[in-house]
Amino acid sequence: MSTSVFVALLLALVLAVYVAIAIRTSMRLRGNRVVTCPETGKPVTVSVDVPHAVASAVWEKADIRLSSCTRWPERQDCDQPCVCQIDAHPAETEPKTLAGRFFARKRCALCQQPIEPLHAMTLQPGFMDPLTQKVHAWDEIRPDLLPEAFSSWRPLCTNCTLAESFRQKFPELSTDRRHHA
Repeated sequence: MSTSVFVALLLALVLAVYVAIAIRTSMRLRGNRVVTCPETGKPVTVSVDVPHAVASAVWEKADIRLSSCTRWPERQDCDQPCVCQIDAHPAETEPKTLAGRFFARKRCALCQQPIEPLHAMTLQPGFMDPLTQKVHAWDEIRPDLLPEAFSSWRPLCTNCTLAESFRQKFPELSTDRRHHA
């Protein structure tokens, strides 16, 4: 094997490792996150500056900084101490993880059927606000409001979320009557 072929293979291998690191970092940190603001002690929705994290991860450990926060622009100049929550447990700050943990072993407030685990390719379970009776799929709720929904709204299975949403949007087309448990 000639030296030029060996160097080309070595460069291709290094490039493949860097691309793998970049893809892994991007997949791990993309999307909205729910963290607790150290200043207020309340949940906030943040997004990670993924291009910066990917660029820094290629050379060393990913440097996580925020690209958005629901407390901005008022508090945009904060020191971003909440990023340590994402750095320590990235999956635990994903809204889908929080919702999946909440809906596990729950029963629908309307039909009393067990709520199926979350799947990306299917309709989503949801919540009914007990005060307004409005229904929302869990992924339609702003991520930082999910903890409030978990504590005070009623969980609904996928079927009841779909049916109640239809009834609310098209009451003139609805002919059946819901039976509350």
